[in-house]
Amino acid sequence: MNTPNQQPQSASREAPFADLPHTADEHFRLALFGVVAHLIEVWGDGDPSEVLAAYPFLQDYADEITASLGGTQTDAPPGWTTGHWRAALADWENAAGAGDGTALPLTRLFAAGLSGLELELLLAVGLPEEDPRFSELFERTTGRDGHPTTGLLLAWWRDGEDGADRVEEVRRAVLSLVRNGLIRSLNPEAPRSEWSLAVAESLWDSLRGAEPVVPWLRIDSPAALTPLRDYIASPAVQDACRQLPDLLLERPAQVLAIRGPGHNGRKTLLGGVALALGKGLLVADESVLTDVRRWSLLGALAVTLNALPAVELVIPPGEARTLPPLPLHAGPVAIATGRQGGIQAAGGRSLLTLVLPMPDETCRRLHWQAAAIDQTPEVLDVLARSARLTSGGIRRAAPAAASCARLDGRSEIRPVDVQLACRGLQGSRLETLATRLETGGSLDDLALDEQTREDLQALIGRCLHREALADRFRQGGGGVRALLSGPSGTGKTLTARLLGARLGKDLYRIDLSATVNKYLGETEKNLEQALAAAEELDAILLLDEGDALMAMRTDVGSANDRYANLETNFLLQRIETFEGILLVTTNAADRIDKAFTRRMDMVVPFRAPDDWQRWQILQMHLEAPWLDDGLVQEIASRCALTGGQLRNIAQHAQLLALQSGKPISEEHLVRALEREYRKTGALSPIKPYGATQVQTWN
Repeated sequence: MNTPNQQPQSASREAPFADLPHTADEHFRLALFGVVAHLIEVWGDGDPSEVLAAYPFLQDYADEITASLGGTQTDAPPGWTTGHWRAALADWENAAGAGDGTALPLTRLFAAGLSGLELELLLAVGLPEEDPRFSELFERTTGRDGHPTTGLLLAWWRDGEDGADRVEEVRRAVLSLVRNGLIRSLNPEAPRSEWSLAVAESLWDSLRGAEPVVPWLRIDSPAALTPLRDYIASPAVQDACRQLPDLLLERPAQVLAIRGPGHNGRKTLLGGVALALGKGLLVADESVLTDVRRWSLLGALAVTLNALPAVELVIPPGEARTLPPLPLHAGPVAIATGRQGGIQAAGGRSLLTLVLPMPDETCRRLHWQAAAIDQTPEVLDVLARSARLTSGGIRRAAPAAASCARLDGRSEIRPVDVQLACRGLQGSRLETLATRLETGGSLDDLALDEQTREDLQALIGRCLHREALADRFRQGGGGVRALLSGPSGTGKTLTARLLGARLGKDLYRIDLSATVNKYLGETEKNLEQALAAAEELDAILLLDEGDALMAMRTDVGSANDRYANLETNFLLQRIETFEGILLVTTNAADRIDKAFTRRMDMVVPFRAPDDWQRWQILQMHLEAPWLDDGLVQEIASRCALTGGQLRNIAQHAQLLALQSGKPISEEHLVRALEREYRKTGALSPIKPYGATQVQTWN
């Protein structure tokens, strides 16, 4: 922190601070006392008695400064000059450099390019943060608020130790501190000489050696980081991860981008890289890219805390983010983001990208084992197979799953416990855009033709073995996309519920009213959010009435056509890379763009039930063997209704029975049938059961 005019004390003179520990807080205190000594000295034109009389609290500082230099109060005016203090501090700093001088935040700022003058001005601006009594001093001196002004700093530091005028040097130093985000003007609209200057509280805390608290920034010390050797990943990914520190040391001015699903070890990996570089980790949210002050503060804190700065981004599809150079920080900058969107590094820096895939079954088992849950190897095998979660999803779900098991009187965690735990982790990311549907029952409860039943069994098999198929045919992440097509009421949504129960996964139906947005790009953002959340915690997504989003692309005749085609193109690309299970239902398969159909792994047609299937559906829903089977057969053969309509008939017949207080009867069934036909504006082909009772029934 030495300036060119500042020389260490000679070796023959005993260093006054030799017995003080070389810690950040001690360095800060010594440097701050030097600034106070300078203020007292220049204020009184060589005679500090005037300022000490005006501000008695400064006498305490003067006494401690004099005592630290080995003097007494009686020889204070001629003996404790700013030059002596600076020289003693330089000796102390040199001794710290021989030990662990890099642990001193002020020294790190000096190494980053700040001059000794700039550091003194920075400490002067922050004096009210350390001692509120300086606020009164500055207010009485400037006639303004309790902060020093640029003009006051110019007056106090205009003369160098050699007597030379350095007003321009001080002015440039103040502007440099503002430009680098170390200090800010509280009244930037005023002339520069009247700027009231303040320092960020978090930066001040870091200079004092304390951990700052910043709402938009997560600060991890090296002790809190996971070493790269303990990072769980496939062998190929581990090899790539272990090379990252060397690559960053060879070319420090790189932007390291870690891509992949959220909560999948991206920040854990960055922590391991930072630890290998001998640093901590700072993870900022994306607001730093839109706030210049925050971006500058991130650079300053990266220097003072000796940390790797990182930004966690959610980049919407079709958009890009640019990382400008980080003030003061000359080392690498990291990004944790998803697979969508573009990244640009300004300032001629190169981009180093690593994509983290979803963990395979082997890695998932290791994560379950490392999640501090006491389970047998057999249970760990089942948990690793049952849900394709991200690494962070496993770590977050494990405690909740263990609690669910204990509530059920078990110590053994089962897949259903994991399902319940994941449900609690979804939060607003998915539930604001989709509705969870209850699952249950069995596919055996469906009255289907043999071809549809075989297709559904094949779909179940594909979902159960999706990872093995993806590995075998090198198809990426192993997502499953299925189109369920057929007339309304043929059981498509019910089938989705049954599939969720069969696979042991939650089913979420995308809410088109919340997802589709008239503003450009918002629909794509919402869809990406829903798809990413489903991937992360292995939920099934149901896109009901999918033709609303998957309609055929049209010739561009207007801006609306162009925007609609953009949404279609995004969805085409995104479902192709989707690593979860996506079910799409439609009543109008002919309206769906053929490109979507080609991207579907399975297309399951649902047909209107025939006579036999209609009879099965009625028997299944009525559950009344005492009813006249001849009437049920007549309804099944003469009424060409869908499964959904037949279910409505059975439900209304049961309601009539409940209202009458009697078991369900043929009368209730016929009345319910007539009601269903009235809904469609048609007449029932079945005559009222007992013609004399027509008026009574209606």
